[in-house]
Amino acid sequence: MSTSTVRYALISMMVTFGLIVGTAASGTAASAPSAQAPVRFGVSSPASATSGTAQPCQTGADTCASTDPEVTLAWSSAVSTAGCKFRLVVDWGDGTAAQTVKLAGVRAATVWPVQHAYPGKVSARHAYRISATATVVGDAQERGCSIESAAVTFGLLCTDRQLSGADWSARWPGGDSSVDHLNAEFGPQVAAFVSAMEEAGITVRPTSTLRSPQRSYLMHFSYLIAKGQIAASDVPAYVPIAGEKGPKVCWAHQTASGKLDKKGSVAAAKELLSALGVDASLGTPPALRSRHNTGDAIDMQIQWTAKSVKVRTAAGKSVKIGSTPKDGTNPKLIAVGATYGVHHFAPVAADRNHWSSDGH
Repeated sequence: MSTSTVRYALISMMVTFGLIVGTAASGTAASAPSAQAPVRFGVSSPASATSGTAQPCQTGADTCASTDPEVTLAWSSAVSTAGCKFRLVVDWGDGTAAQTVKLAGVRAATVWPVQHAYPGKVSARHAYRISATATVVGDAQERGCSIESAAVTFGLLCTDRQLSGADWSARWPGGDSSVDHLNAEFGPQVAAFVSAMEEAGITVRPTSTLRSPQRSYLMHFSYLIAKGQIAASDVPAYVPIAGEKGPKVCWAHQTASGKLDKKGSVAAAKELLSALGVDASLGTPPALRSRHNTGDAIDMQIQWTAKSVKVRTAAGKSVKIGSTPKDGTNPKLIAVGATYGVHHFAPVAADRNHWSSDGH
């Protein structure tokens, strides 16, 4: 099992981070730092890099970042610590109860690993401050046993697959544009309205009909992040309905050291928003749960160039439209659509292309 190991190489007993200092092999107490054999906090060999690891733990650093949620801290001594007894109280910074570990000295050089597993879910991937309070609880041979406390920051990074970005669009396609994918009641109403517009010389291009709730979630929050209306770190997880699966997206991107990368998070949201085909001029966020999810809505790009057009209503009455704008936001065209049971979103400027069974 691979781990992300925090390592330090130290040679003095007067240091900031956790280390264990025994005595010389002969058993005589060392009185000065210079007399001590080299000692290290975390001398166990580094773990092999896992896929997506942005920065392996480096000797001498006080931070470590990895995509692997399993962490090992190691106290070590290069000399005998026979007769020494130590206690570690480690706060892993994730809200779990502090871990108490008892260490017993040995005659030979040794390493004492202390392991912890963080939750691997997306919401748990951020920086954690780890602190370990270390004390000597026994020195049977009066050899000057000593141990120092430790403090380090561990950044649990998102994997490449978890991070938000354009590729999430392909994972939850659900962005069908065919009128045939609308439900049995609304579909024929839209088809009739589209037919009437095309007969009048109006160009109609459906862009989105049936949409999965998961895609709506991606559209909604990528829009809010891209527009600066919510911080990436504040986006809630997808709430499944009736046991459905949902996208487990890591919206908050991090730097290699585990710090929040606000600019990177916004840039990724913009890339996803574009990949999802969201209209750049949209003045309101796509609904989190919308009529698209039930086949009761359609997005259409509508335009004409003629001076005027004549569009028939559902009752067969011809309506002349000579006013502007010459697109789907024209009030007269919206009124014609309503006769078919196809209602434009209001206010029209907020979502120029959205029509549904009830205008929502």
